[in-house]
Amino acid sequence: MHPRNTFLSFLGIGSHTAAPLLYTYVAENPGACLASKPTHFFSKTEVFAKGTTWYEAQFPKAKAGALRGELAHNYLSNAATAGLIARTYPDAKLLAVIENPLVSVRVEYIEAIRSRQISRQTALAQFLKMRPEVLLRACYGRQLVPYFSYYSALDLLVWLASDIREDPLKAVRVTYEHLGLPADFVPLKLRHLVVAEDDEVRRGLLKRSGRFVRELIRSGYGYLVKITNQKPPPTETASELARKLSLEPELEEYLKDYYREDVRQLSDLLHRDLLVEWGFAEVSAVGDPRQEKTRR
Repeated sequence: MHPRNTFLSFLGIGSHTAAPLLYTYVAENPGACLASKPTHFFSKTEVFAKGTTWYEAQFPKAKAGALRGELAHNYLSNAATAGLIARTYPDAKLLAVIENPLVSVRVEYIEAIRSRQISRQTALAQFLKMRPEVLLRACYGRQLVPYFSYYSALDLLVWLASDIREDPLKAVRVTYEHLGLPADFVPLKLRHLVVAEDDEVRRGLLKRSGRFVRELIRSGYGYLVKITNQKPPPTETASELARKLSLEPELEEYLKDYYREDVRQLSDLLHRDLLVEWGFAEVSAVGDPRQEKTRR
């Protein structure tokens, strides 16, 4: 019997339109030792054929206690990848970040414009007709099915991009705990949120305590606030632009029809009604229960 290969501790599997929301924070954690560059090891047959010795050589020497991991953007969309990962590094924890497919296709559209693959005059519908693979890449239900056949919820953590945007501190903490990374680390861009939380605690203590507590907090937290009260730099990501980009009614209806069954499958996998959350279903006239709109 071959010994279990424990070299790799965690693996991010995509998707590229949403994963950067969380990948940046994982990469920043001092307990993570990441591959020096994308390896494509589990997504390209010719690369996988190079073997684990080649793959493991792509990682820098890990510091004591650091965990090795790779944050990939294309593993989720490759059907055979789940089995390859499970057989090669069976103990690795997996992380997936997915997006509403109606947002994902618009992200790829905006990225194509930015990279000058298409002109700004190209309509979204035309872009999708030219690049049908964009539609397929956002079929997250279909792509996650193989992973759920190999991994339980204890080993595979799936985030919705909307949940990360809503509460990034929680998402980061839960992710660090899942991957085995130091969970008390706060990424630089999120430290202003920690200060905001501390301010809430401080106001509560001030109400319940007297002058002694006020002085204690002023001296104890003053320096922390000073060094961490940094506003996040303004950014305009493709995702932000995509969510502002309206869909033509006919195209929106087409995309909802295209993805409805996949979103239903994803809802079953995650035990969450994404048909309603993402607007693929409509509320009935009486309002309860929600009834899915089905085209015949």
